[in-house]
Amino acid sequence: MSSTKRTISSQNATSGTASTSSPPSYSAEKIAGNDDLLNEILLRLPIKSLVKIKSVSKHWLSLISNPDFSRHRSPFPTSASGLFFAKHSRSRRARLEFDFIDLNHNSNPAHPPFRSLAVTDNRPGIKILQSCNGLLLCCTSQAFRPTTNYYVYNPTTKHYTVLPQLVFPRCTFRAIYGVTLAFDPSKSPHYKVICIRNSDVADGQFQIEIYSSETGPWRISSLGSFAADFTTQFDDGVFWNGAVHWFCPSGTSLYFKIDEERLCEMPMLPVPDDSETYNRMLGYFGESRDHMHFVDHIHENGEIRVNVYEMERDYSRWFVKYRVDLSQVSTAFPEVIPSSLIQRLASQEHLFSILCVVRGELDEDSCLVFGVPGKVLRYNFESKTLYRHGGEF
Repeated sequence: MSSTKRTISSQNATSGTASTSSPPSYSAEKIAGNDDLLNEILLRLPIKSLVKIKSVSKHWLSLISNPDFSRHRSPFPTSASGLFFAKHSRSRRARLEFDFIDLNHNSNPAHPPFRSLAVTDNRPGIKILQSCNGLLLCCTSQAFRPTTNYYVYNPTTKHYTVLPQLVFPRCTFRAIYGVTLAFDPSKSPHYKVICIRNSDVADGQFQIEIYSSETGPWRISSLGSFAADFTTQFDDGVFWNGAVHWFCPSGTSLYFKIDEERLCEMPMLPVPDDSETYNRMLGYFGESRDHMHFVDHIHENGEIRVNVYEMERDYSRWFVKYRVDLSQVSTAFPEVIPSSLIQRLASQEHLFSILCVVRGELDEDSCLVFGVPGKVLRYNFESKTLYRHGGEF
């Protein structure tokens, strides 16, 4: 089915036919000589155009590369533009390729930013661990091992950085439990990578190491060793509000304030009633447009109900932001989700997957993206419309 697409257009700088006694070349010289005016023009260009015109002159390169330019260009968070799915290959030596699902265009999908990761060593099995505000954290196929190579990749420029390997003391147990990228271009052009590993000094505890693109090598956080529930999902960290967050399904969830190097506890999710607790599936933990969400889904009596929670910015509580009853969605769109499929999903939970929550610039543009066998679907919370994307899940 089709859905409406919101288009925001900016007013032209000039309208009609302008008359001037100065030759066009003189006007161009005036613009080129006025950094404030030139910045205003450059700020309105798409990223791919900016990358191309960096080579026009050293002066333009200097303007575009200035950290203040990035902060002015992205003063507000943006929505996810698409999803990447790794293609399965029977060959371990084959270079990993990706399918792209464009979340901004329904009928005419945009050209994928990339099909594979352009790393010079051309290693097979490179995979994406996380995306964060335009950068990708990638690794070799065996994630979270002491010998794993990690990359921070910019898909727009196709430039990447190979992170140095962590240094472990000799004759000690070596384990990496999770690595998370933290990047906020509205505050700094530099990124940090947060690694959770076993403690060097306390058995059964953890420690944090931090890599900064500004200062260089890994260093142990001043936090020191700490204890945490071993079900804490350190391999699925979420960067939001200047901190990295880790959900724990059976204990206390944690977050690490990066600038302060301080570990804090997150409040518990609202507790459902007894019957829902038994059938509750933990589905998704992520961030969109500076909002952090957790999604669960309740499978009960042949039905599926989805709850989308949002964290208050002061960490005072989780609250229910959206609810979706997939049985009602099936009734409205039986040609896309027949009732027989709902019953099948309710009894076989592994066939149903929450992919992400996408917050729009306006609340009415926010949606839930989920996968069922053979389909990737997007459901708008406000308009209650459903759209099937071209990719398969």
